[in-house]
Amino acid sequence: MPRSICRSANYTRRFHIIREKNHQKPEEIKRVLEQESHLFIVILGAVIGTILSIFIAYHLKPNLLEYAMLSVIPFALSYSLRKVYIHTLVYSQE
Repeated sequence: MPRSICRSANYTRRFHIIREKNHQKPEEIKRVLEQESHLFIVILGAVIGTILSIFIAYHLKPNLLEYAMLSVIPFALSYSLRKVYIHTLVYSQE
């Protein structure tokens, strides 16, 4: 590509407009996907988190504080699994 075309203002402006549109598409898709529930992924994460919590709790001495901390694992795992699922859906289409 000749330098005169590369450095023209129209080329630069058009390049930035296309670049902005490409960045807006994943953000728009991500915003729409955040509004959906993804029930299967959330339930799968909660089940895996519950199994992990029970396994850890089985090997601990009985303590109410530790059991309370372990109850957070299913929620955290289902939330993070949902985030990974949304990220995968958004960026797998590129």
